[in-house]
Amino acid sequence: MAIFAKRIVGKAIATWLGPTGDVARRAARTLRGTSRRLDFYFDIADPWSYLGAQAAQRLAAAYPIELAFHVVTPPASDVDPQPALRRAHAVRDCRELADYWNVDFPGTKEADAGALRDIGTALVRDRPAADQLRCALELSGAMWSGDRKQLAKLLGTWGTEAHLSVAPILSEHYAALREAGHYYGAMFRWNGEWYWGIDRIAHLEQALAHDLERPVANVVAPRAERPPRKLSDKELRCELWFSFRSPYSYLALEQIEEVLAPYPVPLVARPIQPMVTRGIPLPRDKRMYIVRDAKREADRLGIAFGNLCDPLGTGVAHCIAIARWADTRGALVRFARSAMRGIWAEARDVSEYVDLRYVVERAELPWSEAKDVLDDPDAPKWAQAAAADLAVVGLWGVPSVRVGDFVAWGQDRLPLLADRLRRHFSP
Repeated sequence: MAIFAKRIVGKAIATWLGPTGDVARRAARTLRGTSRRLDFYFDIADPWSYLGAQAAQRLAAAYPIELAFHVVTPPASDVDPQPALRRAHAVRDCRELADYWNVDFPGTKEADAGALRDIGTALVRDRPAADQLRCALELSGAMWSGDRKQLAKLLGTWGTEAHLSVAPILSEHYAALREAGHYYGAMFRWNGEWYWGIDRIAHLEQALAHDLERPVANVVAPRAERPPRKLSDKELRCELWFSFRSPYSYLALEQIEEVLAPYPVPLVARPIQPMVTRGIPLPRDKRMYIVRDAKREADRLGIAFGNLCDPLGTGVAHCIAIARWADTRGALVRFARSAMRGIWAEARDVSEYVDLRYVVERAELPWSEAKDVLDDPDAPKWAQAAAADLAVVGLWGVPSVRVGDFVAWGQDRLPLLADRLRRHFSP
């Protein structure tokens, strides 16, 4: 895409993300009328949905809302490229989340297929939303606890339908979710905006409090007691996998050094190719949600974001080649932060020498040397090796981080990493 066309697209997205877009969204909500309906989409097999359901129950108790509860299938293949890895990581991730936040997750392994089928027969019955939510929580709690006797007892209490009725109903609900504009379970929708799981409860509560003229209830909060917990008995280092095309990677890079600063833990930054370059699809609805959500998070964190220029292709290749060279000078993170700020906040086209030179020199690196490494044949192999190592730890997306036994995906997990570091180094 020519530089002019890229800038036009970037400007359109910046307008959509900025104040003008906010005004348009508010006007649309005004035309529709403010609703008190909060939709929650629950995937039985999804640990994040189980945590989200706990938050949904607390939100329904704290705010005068009309809860709508939808049971959906696991995500479709176009938005879930690594379902086996996602399922395994979800259990690991929710155990860390429950250790940090005041939610419960008793699971230690992926959901049992037979239990999932049985729970589905109960959740396709028609019930009031509050009862359906309570049914989902009770049955899922027994399933994640591995308590088969309790699960059988609860199924008898709640009642079930035929197994053959489950798949068509859940598929219909998932199709409605996609038509509404999203693709995952554990999603909340309030007045046209989407909020994923407990990670976005704070944003959701701000909207609820504003629209309903109520104080923020803070239904999900960090646990008051979090005792010391070792990350490893070995010397620690922090590996951060990121992509120059990932807005969440940009947010992570802007924060990670501050998280690590109090501790003797070196940062090892590992750039990889974008998902689409690695053969992982990224549908339009997913792309648009990610950018919109990243903007929301950037505003919360006080990080400039939204005036962007897609680096896919030559731009990413340039950045990976220079990153490899910068790494030999101990300046990889400095260069990556400069380049990412240019891509995501300044609409700099790093496929063009003028903008690329600017981000290189802002990182206090000599352009005269940097331009000579742009065709480095080993740079793509370097990024591929990093991606292979990421797969070894059971992840595929970015940003991902590993410190000792802590393995996490997403810039949302940096507060959990900060907490684990504090607890590791506590006396």
